Amino acid sequence: MRKFKAFFVVFGLALLGLASCSKTVTSASILSVLDEVDTYILQGQTESAVKLLQKTDKKSLPVNARLGIYKRFVQLGEKEKAEKIITSCYKKNSNDKKVVAIYTSHLLKQNRLEEAAPISKKLSGSEYASLYAECILKIFLSKNAGKFEEFCTVDFLPTYYDAYLGTKNNLWLRNCACVVINSDKAENALLYLPQNFTDSLDAYFWSLVCYDNKKFVEATENLKVAKNLVNLELKDSSEIGKVNFFKTQLSLKIRALLADAYVNLYEDSLAELERSALLKYITELNQEDDLLKNENGEVDSYDGILSSIYLNSALWSLAKADYEGAYRLLTFCTQKWPDYVPALIAYGDFAYNSNQVVLDDPMARELRRLGILSMDMKRFEELPRVPTEDAIFKMEESLKRFNNFELYIAKLDLEDKIAKLSDKEMLVKIYNTLERNLSAENRYPPEIVRYALNGFLHLEKFDDAEVLFRKHVSTEYNFNAYKNFNDRNLGRTTIDVNNKKALEEFEQIENAFYDDFFKNIHQMQTWEIEAAAFFAALAKRGKLATSLYEFVVLNEYFVDSKKVQEVSPNANFSSILNLAMIYSSMQKKDDALKIYGKASNVAQTSFEKAESFYRIGCLYFEREEMLDAAQSLKYAIYLNPAHTKARLLLGKVE
Repeated sequence: MRKFKAFFVVFGLALLGLASCSKTVTSASILSVLDEVDTYILQGQTESAVKLLQKTDKKSLPVNARLGIYKRFVQLGEKEKAEKIITSCYKKNSNDKKVVAIYTSHLLKQNRLEEAAPISKKLSGSEYASLYAECILKIFLSKNAGKFEEFCTVDFLPTYYDAYLGTKNNLWLRNCACVVINSDKAENALLYLPQNFTDSLDAYFWSLVCYDNKKFVEATENLKVAKNLVNLELKDSSEIGKVNFFKTQLSLKIRALLADAYVNLYEDSLAELERSALLKYITELNQEDDLLKNENGEVDSYDGILSSIYLNSALWSLAKADYEGAYRLLTFCTQKWPDYVPALIAYGDFAYNSNQVVLDDPMARELRRLGILSMDMKRFEELPRVPTEDAIFKMEESLKRFNNFELYIAKLDLEDKIAKLSDKEMLVKIYNTLERNLSAENRYPPEIVRYALNGFLHLEKFDDAEVLFRKHVSTEYNFNAYKNFNDRNLGRTTIDVNNKKALEEFEQIENAFYDDFFKNIHQMQTWEIEAAAFFAALAKRGKLATSLYEFVVLNEYFVDSKKVQEVSPNANFSSILNLAMIYSSMQKKDDALKIYGKASNVAQTSFEKAESFYRIGCLYFEREEMLDAAQSLKYAIYLNPAHTKARLLLGKVE
């Protein structure tokens, strides 16, 4: 919510001013009189103008004529006479929106808010609705301090929308969006999406709304508009300093978000092009000091944007097997930003993986014995390698400066991989880590819980894992129904299947837990939902597991009123495979094939990609589509020559 505060406009009463509503009166005689009055006013003969207006005004005159007289009394400063006419007009024409609007405006100018409130309510939803909004806001401001939180409630939604109807200013639509986002209904913010954007900031705001609602296609299109608008604004702007600094910062944010939106659409090439263009743009800015200076006259380093851009480019290089490029970018990242946690974690992964690949087949051994290097061997020898000790050292140095549990866990993981602990030693380490980081009853930092949970699952300690997980989420999200059972924490494998009472009680515990879980699901982190889905699948609760996996794995959005379903890039690879496996077991083979195909697109390593193609091959084999099965299995073996299951199944296929 914090990022939307900057867009929130509490009120813009100046924007709500009502343009003159008077129209030409059809009576020629009245027109002639008003023209004469206007002449008197221009000549400074105010007394003559007032006398002529008084003589002309009659209750029997058409309403437009009387409004013309009212306007001139206001112009002459004759407040009492103007008041008498507009009050009379309103009493006689209380359902005429124009009359109501002018009378409301008259009362607002005199700050007669309590009188204006019931009258102006008639204008809600009309072209004059902004006057009603102005009245409501002024009344509220007169009684309250006017803090952001007070204005960001659903009670103000009609008010802000009325303000928009009267002014056609998109600022009020952004207010509406902020209100619904603040009320945890972010998807409803898109109901206020305008047809056109007023400027680059407006386009960027709505891009954020689309992006946060996982509408990545719409976000991308809006960001392109924002990018073009901000470029024009920077080019046409004659202002310097603070304005140009703000627009430059906005341009960087737009470009960075556009790259992320492309990633979410699996347009990796376009994302990398956008990142490269952004780095080039920042390089050019470095040559123009004025554009880099903030309001304090200091040169901004753009570290927050640059660090993520360099890291994403490094990950892109890794995905394309450009290890030299990845090494160069990751090394630069960790040196330039030594406390940037995502880069330190990626550097640790690179360090470990760079020391795992060994070229040790019989041919390579024989060539080495003869002192010969093949082209493949030479390329292998030249691959950049990072000592894992260096990665751990950098993590430890950062942890001395800042206590970050995510980095702490990454360091533990890296140490575990290197140490190659026995199952018993690993179990002891997990419990020691939990004990050291216990802050209150059943309360640990989420990163610690995730580390311990993964460890338990790896060791197949499923009861320990599920008990820890339930303690964590029920405490973290204050479960109500489940708390009555929370102290029991019965392990699944410890239940006596012949004890009907024990089984019924455990079923009660299960139902209470998942009831509370779904009530809080929108607040939860992805890994927590994935864990719940895994435990539901373990308990053979297929529908429940499917719902949970679909929640984190699939993104849904509409293009031309047609629903499009995509695998979320934020989903865990194993969760994608699990969902596909569940679809397959439910005889939804086509859906399973689609998900396995998507899994191969988001796979981070050749081993993961090989696994997805192996499972695709299994499905084709079940459907007796042998040519497709053979092709998928051969590709799986190509990606991972050690995939024994793929080789065995390929033998059956052939």
